[in-house]
Amino acid sequence: MAEEAIQEEDITESSEAEKQSGDENSSTMLTNLPSPDGDDQDEAGGEETADASDEEDADSDSDDGETEAAVNYDELSIPEGIDIDEAAFGKFKEIAKTMNNGKGLSQEDAQKIVDVRVEMVKSQVDEWEQTFSEWRGEIFSDKELGGDNFERSTVPNVMAAAERYGDKDMIRLLKTNKLYGENPSLIRLLNRVGETLREDSHTRGKPAQGAADSQEAKLKRMYPSHYQDKE
Repeated sequence: MAEEAIQEEDITESSEAEKQSGDENSSTMLTNLPSPDGDDQDEAGGEETADASDEEDADSDSDDGETEAAVNYDELSIPEGIDIDEAAFGKFKEIAKTMNNGKGLSQEDAQKIVDVRVEMVKSQVDEWEQTFSEWRGEIFSDKELGGDNFERSTVPNVMAAAERYGDKDMIRLLKTNKLYGENPSLIRLLNRVGETLREDSHTRGKPAQGAADSQEAKLKRMYPSHYQDKE
């Protein structure tokens, strides 16, 4: 009986020690190592894996449904009178489809971004129009360039300089691009260059009548509004 009591006491102490060791150290340096035969996973781990797999399948099904109901960004609206870069707009649509974790932006959110960009463009256009208006005012009020001198000498001088030292692209920009054709600094420079050329031409002799008529025709094509009142 004594031996049995001693053995029972030893077993009890051993079990209690194992229990305390497990409570104090829930894992060891060997916990995450695979067993030699790979069969040491418990049932709870298997259930967790199955649950995770089910959740992934559910998410996949949900994503498929959202992909089928993709937003049609071609319905985004642009206000009339606003010119857009179609290539850049197309790139924005492609980027919008990849946002929101691959689900794409909603129609409402995409339209908000477009509206903000439109306001930025309108603001820039208004600022440039204000600048162009100030440039025209500066040219017409300038004693050297404006007043009666504008039609009589400034325009002919500018055209003479552009034709002598420029090319077709230069002349086209002067006629179609306000950054060039209404820039006071550029007009002033070309006017002085052209004035020198015209003075040199007068020194050598007056041009033929046909050449003068041709020059006037060119000026009318370049600045038609300035000749309407005169006619």
